[in-house]
Amino acid sequence: MMSYFATAMLALGVLASEPQPLEWQADYGKALAATRAGDQPLLVVLDEPGSAENRVEPKLLGEEKATERKFRLLRRYQRCHVDVSTPYGKKVAEAFKAKQFPHTAIIDKTGSAVIFAKTGKMDESEWDATLEKYQDGNKPTPARRVSYKIGGDSTESTAQPLSNPRYCPSCQRRSM
Repeated sequence: MMSYFATAMLALGVLASEPQPLEWQADYGKALAATRAGDQPLLVVLDEPGSAENRVEPKLLGEEKATERKFRLLRRYQRCHVDVSTPYGKKVAEAFKAKQFPHTAIIDKTGSAVIFAKTGKMDESEWDATLEKYQDGNKPTPARRVSYKIGGDSTESTAQPLSNPRYCPSCQRRSM
C-alpha cells in the first residue's frame, strides 16, 4: 500500500515538473488588448506554418521539445502567432508592413510601440537572445548627450539612440 502511494506521489511530482504547453493567441487584436491590460510585452510572429522557408521553427515557439529556459523566456510575453496565408493574416501583415516572412515583432508592455522587428529566420541563439533582451518590455529611453564648450559651460540634449532601427539618421538630425 505504501509503495503505491509513493509511486503515485512520484508520478505527480514528475507531471508537475513538466512545462505546461504555451498558448498562442491567433487574434492580434485580443493579444494586443491583453498586453495593454497586463504588464507584459507582446511577441508577434507572422509566418506561413505550411511553408518550410516562410515559417518560424516550431521548437522556437515552444511547440516541440522546448527546454525549460525557452518556456521561461516565452512565458514573459503575451504571444500572438498569425498565419499570413489566411485573409486575416494578410491584413495583420499589412498593418506591420511585412512583405516577407517569417516576420517577428515585439511590442512594448503598454502596447503602443514596436521595440523590435525582424524579417527572416532566426536561429535558436538569436531567438533566445532577442527574447532575453526585450523581456522587460520597456521602450528605448532617449540618450543623454552632454557637450562641453571651451569656456567650461555644458549643454544637454536628449535624442533617440542612434542604434534604434526605427529612426533614420536624417530624421534624427531634423529633430535635434
